Amino acid sequence: MASLTSGRLHVIGGGLAGSSLATLMAEDGIDVTLYDAGEPFESRWTRGMQTAPNSHKVAEPEIFYDPEELVSDFFSQFPEIPDKLVRPAHGVLALKRGRRKPAIVELNSGLAHALIKRRPGLVLQAVTAFGLWQKRFAGEDSRVDIPKGMGRANEADNDDENWKKGTYHRDGLAVLAEILFSMPAQKCSNALFGRILAPSIKALFSRNPAPVFSAIDPIILNDIALPALRERFLASGGRVMAHAPLGDIDSTSEYATDLLFGEDTQIVVNPQDAVVLALHPKQLCDAVPDIGFAPAPARRQTMVFEVRRQFAEPRGLFTSDDLVRAIYCNRRHIQVNLNSNAHLSPDATPEQRAQRIWQRCVWLCDQYLNIDLTARAENADGIGCPNFSFVDAEAPFPELTPGVAALRHRFKPPWKNLFLCGDSFPADYAPGPAALFESVNQLHDELHTFFAKPA
Repeated sequence: MASLTSGRLHVIGGGLAGSSLATLMAEDGIDVTLYDAGEPFESRWTRGMQTAPNSHKVAEPEIFYDPEELVSDFFSQFPEIPDKLVRPAHGVLALKRGRRKPAIVELNSGLAHALIKRRPGLVLQAVTAFGLWQKRFAGEDSRVDIPKGMGRANEADNDDENWKKGTYHRDGLAVLAEILFSMPAQKCSNALFGRILAPSIKALFSRNPAPVFSAIDPIILNDIALPALRERFLASGGRVMAHAPLGDIDSTSEYATDLLFGEDTQIVVNPQDAVVLALHPKQLCDAVPDIGFAPAPARRQTMVFEVRRQFAEPRGLFTSDDLVRAIYCNRRHIQVNLNSNAHLSPDATPEQRAQRIWQRCVWLCDQYLNIDLTARAENADGIGCPNFSFVDAEAPFPELTPGVAALRHRFKPPWKNLFLCGDSFPADYAPGPAALFESVNQLHDELHTFFAKPA
């Protein structure tokens, strides 16, 4: 039994991944200490937005892709957390090619199902299904195809030869790759995207696929769920060490031996102890330089608008627009993720930029979601858009260099008692909420195996 082990567990990083793993292990009887540079049990899970309790109403991207319901399954272990924390959501893929009629694809039945269903005839559907499934076995350095000219707004570009080579289908794959990976689509691995898009032949041809989009309530997450985890963690004997930024890790050739925090705090680690790093990849690489990859800095630009009428259900619009990549309609807020290649005039004022983005959102939601945003809006004084906030922040996971997304299964910590936790590490998952909890589940099992070994 793991509860009889004399080994200790040190979890470094008290965000959603670290605090969730620490709580599970403490309840299993392991001696756990949770370290964090700030306060543990605060949500920092985002698509590149800064999140804190005082801003969580607008800082959480509620809608996410989770066909296996990993997020709701995790929180179902805690009956004190309301079931409505995670609920079904609606996703739409909208594509526009020149003067052609827009393609509107409902994504609730599954990404592969939606792309296959829109092809006319059984033959084309079979070819499309085979092509999607074949991506799972693409080369590790194979990238998602990006049609040249994709997202152009000028009608004059329609006669460009490269523009004509694109198709709705190819555009859709490129858009979904960027949404699922939260990075420029040309850096997405075809192999990883294929596993996310079409995980199995059975899933491709299932007659009743489960909904693949869910939404999490940020208020319940920050005000109820995370405090509940903290109470369970402390009641199980877990210890919290706040405001302890990791400085360095000393080691032998096989084991981590000392954790150094700040200038004067040193924690001795024995070979039978385990160390979990649940850190942002940038912080991880600073602490363990030979971890095996060097992430490129990634930034996400997001505009959040306040509206006066609440949305009945969470909705997401994913589009090939040259300015807007995704629109999330949550509660009384509209979150707009800007295209990674979007160009905003540096001479424009913040109000002018917000007004331009708002006008585009009004048009897109009217065209593809049949939502009249003007009826929900109460424009701020002096500008033609609602109250807004703009977030330009470092993403919680990096823009991995070409090929790295498919090579994540090769990442190995340099010491036997060191483990990695977070949404950047499950090799078969796109970074995001589902990957985060899959990482927690995998590592939970690995740690039990580690502690069950004789000293």
